[in-house]
Amino acid sequence: MPEAADEVVHPSVEVDPTAIDNTDPDSTYDEATLESTQSLSSSIFDYEEVHGRTYHAYHNGKYWLPNDADEMERIDIMYHAYRLAMGDKLHYAPIDQDPSAVLDVGTGTGLWALDFADEYPSAQVIATDLSPIQPAWVPNNLEFQIADSDEPWTFGAKFDLIHTRLMYDCSLRSWPHFFSEAYKALKPGGWVECQEFSHHRMSDDNSIPVGSRITHWENLWTEGMQRIGLGGTVNVERLVGQMKEAGLQDVTCTMFKLPIGPWPKDLLLKEAGKLGYANLDNALYGVSVKLFTEALGWGIDELHALVAECRKELKRRNVHAYWPLYIVMGRKPVT
Repeated sequence: MPEAADEVVHPSVEVDPTAIDNTDPDSTYDEATLESTQSLSSSIFDYEEVHGRTYHAYHNGKYWLPNDADEMERIDIMYHAYRLAMGDKLHYAPIDQDPSAVLDVGTGTGLWALDFADEYPSAQVIATDLSPIQPAWVPNNLEFQIADSDEPWTFGAKFDLIHTRLMYDCSLRSWPHFFSEAYKALKPGGWVECQEFSHHRMSDDNSIPVGSRITHWENLWTEGMQRIGLGGTVNVERLVGQMKEAGLQDVTCTMFKLPIGPWPKDLLLKEAGKLGYANLDNALYGVSVKLFTEALGWGIDELHALVAECRKELKRRNVHAYWPLYIVMGRKPVT
């Protein structure tokens, strides 16, 4: 079982010594090292268009990240990075081997729901999102629906597991509402599992440089999200408290680390780091352009300049940064 919420474990990640160039602290990843990350994302952003991106139409303006092909590719990259960093697991909630019904809220491209439906063929999986960007051909036990989870739910008490991922900083407006509706939609003994992360990087060896431009971008992105009424960055303690206030029991929190770059010695985390690198490289412009220009009042040229500085810093091999991942889950009482 995961550690208690007030005893979050911070596991260390060992640096691969072959990935360090001690003779040049400012050395960067060469093209050969990053070849596998580049192949993960072949699309190129067209900066000459207005914003260069497309956004969802249902409840237009509520979700400020794109839903176009480039963003779908980035979401898929992040899904695989996240899963590898979690030990290549879909979930940590101790559900039965044969769950009958599962809900995935904010499914995005639907990869988690697809994998879950394949792994648990006896379960009826419902996956919701604001954008209809999921594949048309799916397993018989999976259904995609367009829905806004900030509105009242109509499912009834039917689910063994309700799952979310990466919803805290830029999606849900009210977590108390979410947990209240989730509580009603769970079977007695059912679980809610929120897989969240902080986009504010950390490092165990203090290798994030002073005056980091990526840190500057992180702070601005958080400020923009908070200006439009969203969380901006995950607050794990608040998430745990809101779960308990909704009546969920056995609330626990487990921390993982998603590396950014192929610097870990552990092979699974090294692969996760390559994907994490590709995700951030793609995200710097794509998830920023609408937010920075409309919420923060930036010009496109100003944003391009910051993105270029961040991408230059991202290549530095002596920075051993990671994103903290949190698995927060709670159970509806059996009686």
